[in-house]
Amino acid sequence: MIRNWLTYLLPGCGPVLLVLSLLLCFSPNAVKAQDIHFSQFLYSPMNLNPAMTGQFDGRYRLVFNYRNQWRSVSRPFQTISLSGDARRFLNLKRFNLGLDFYYDQAGTSNFQTIEFSVPISYELPLTATDTLHRITFGLQPGFGNQSINTDDLTFDDQYNGNRYDPDLASNESFPRQSVFYPTVSAGIAYHFPVGNSRLHVGAAGYNLNTPNVTFQLGTEKEIERRYNLHAGGHVPLGTDWFLTPGLVYSRQGTAQEFVFGTEINYLINSNRYVYQALFFGLWNRGNDAAITNLGMYYKSWRFALSYDVNYSTLNPASNYRGGWEVSVIYILRDLLPKRVPYKYCPNYI
Repeated sequence: MIRNWLTYLLPGCGPVLLVLSLLLCFSPNAVKAQDIHFSQFLYSPMNLNPAMTGQFDGRYRLVFNYRNQWRSVSRPFQTISLSGDARRFLNLKRFNLGLDFYYDQAGTSNFQTIEFSVPISYELPLTATDTLHRITFGLQPGFGNQSINTDDLTFDDQYNGNRYDPDLASNESFPRQSVFYPTVSAGIAYHFPVGNSRLHVGAAGYNLNTPNVTFQLGTEKEIERRYNLHAGGHVPLGTDWFLTPGLVYSRQGTAQEFVFGTEINYLINSNRYVYQALFFGLWNRGNDAAITNLGMYYKSWRFALSYDVNYSTLNPASNYRGGWEVSVIYILRDLLPKRVPYKYCPNYI
């Protein structure tokens, strides 16, 4: 799982585990901070690759993602992402611009990460007549904040030999509980048709500047670079059915994950302005979880709900429950034409 190092401070753990976790987190050789992730990765495009900014059929797109994970094991880890992007921003032929925001809260320490970024992409058509055959380059500068709340944490010095006593001093010092940092990400994607199918492959790097997010004085903690390799597409199966397969491999330090699968879609109405389709998907994340999702397209909207069934070595604690996730996408396909104001013409002219 790609998560932050403080997310392992789980409620209900014994004092020894908590002390070991804190020593691990605040030692000079602490585990590096890690990024968020979504099971519905294809539908959180700016968290997948900055080069996917503006890659949709329409003028403007709004994307909402929500993930709730590990409710059965600990305080649930919650992630919210909001983004919007404009294709051919200000009618610039090859430029696309977006805004991306996400909020993540994890573990007993209420470890919070907030990031805001501005993804930009540039399209380079490979042929003069085929706009589906192109390369896009993306850049995503931004800034973030990480913070912790130590009120609910327990420490070894607060155990009196028989039980935990919250009135005892923890003898721990947290001189800094919040830190701001800049971040830079970049990516490239190749879009191409194969028959009636539309496919893409891409690669992206996040946190390329490895921002420093040190809480303890005298220690160094960086957000390591996250690398994504991904692919996806739209594959017709006759007139009423089509597939939307995808895969992503992510690596950040020693943490990695590989998610692959597909959705099968049933087309109800193919008209662009009353488009309707239903879909059901099956996915897998390495040796960690099976994922199922279902949803629908309705006019300019796409709604999806997914659930992770955990089958990793954590399943005795998770009882095979992982997390559920929601994604909502709205695309404004065309701008309304300018209204011509009515002018009254006096009859005496």
